[in-house]
Amino acid sequence: MSATMKKAVLHAPHDMRIEEVPVPELEPGDVLIKVTGALLCGTDVRIYTGRKTRNVSLPSTLGHELAGEVVDASGPLPEGVHMHDQVCVYPLVPCGNCAACLKGHPNICRNRVAFGYQLDGGLSQYVRVPAAARDNLIPINNVSALEAAIVEPVACALNGQNLAKVAGADTVLVAGAGPLGLIHIRLAKAQGVKTVISVEPNTARHTIAADSGADVVLTPDDDVAERIRQIAPDGVDVVIMAIGRPEALTPYLGVLAPGARISVFAGFNSDAVLELVANDIHYNEYEIVGASSCRLENFQQAAPMINDGRLKVADLIGTQLPLARAAGAIDLAASGSDMRVGVDVWA
Repeated sequence: MSATMKKAVLHAPHDMRIEEVPVPELEPGDVLIKVTGALLCGTDVRIYTGRKTRNVSLPSTLGHELAGEVVDASGPLPEGVHMHDQVCVYPLVPCGNCAACLKGHPNICRNRVAFGYQLDGGLSQYVRVPAAARDNLIPINNVSALEAAIVEPVACALNGQNLAKVAGADTVLVAGAGPLGLIHIRLAKAQGVKTVISVEPNTARHTIAADSGADVVLTPDDDVAERIRQIAPDGVDVVIMAIGRPEALTPYLGVLAPGARISVFAGFNSDAVLELVANDIHYNEYEIVGASSCRLENFQQAAPMINDGRLKVADLIGTQLPLARAAGAIDLAASGSDMRVGVDVWA
């Protein structure tokens, strides 16, 4: 192993530098992984542009969707993990003691640290997994590194669907058919939803939305609510906002079923506001649920679904740019013109 490595370091918004640094030294209980897959999402874009600052410590190495090979450890490896295994990495390290953790919400721990926020993320050739996060390593040996890296957004979608009680719903509407919207479509069908409606303004994505299992694919034009009413006369049971814009909800408020759930899934700009009529919520017993990142058990559920082929994700992986073009990869991810963009840290 080389004594040095390269990584992309974000020093300030739009100020990313490729640096050569020593390979991390391990402390007792730590594990070292060689990064083989690193994907980018809207959160990385918002950190890079300065629109997300909460829980972010700069300078930072982005990339919380990562996979790699276990190449070193200080002490025994976690149970079920072996040297040279391919692993995906659950990115959160909750404290276990705050109110959120004690109430069963470790993913929104107020004291958490996270890979790609405070700990070095996947835009690095090697990543040290500290002892406190050693159980975050999930073996996934039967798929490519990029398919392993995409476990993280799948686990996030699974967390959101569990909170919104998607399993057992008759009709689910997924607003947005980017990579996460497509994952939501596939998961909803895998959970037995009878009718999944995809709404996506970019018609170039309609075919893959249909191929992902959407029973109906619509554009958000003026008559979209009426068309949904014809498809689902009893109303939509769950709306999943898979794009961080308020207009991903407002057209559908009039077609919600009694007891419908609204999943505020995507990340939004800090000034975004959702407006709902209070009596509509009151008289129809609507539920509005957030979904922030995911839980370790979601990772443990999602990884086998990908590893054994029950959930196909290879076609959701887009352009991979070399480490020297990491900033360009973030710009490409921000454009929405590709699938899951990533960075090949060894190219």
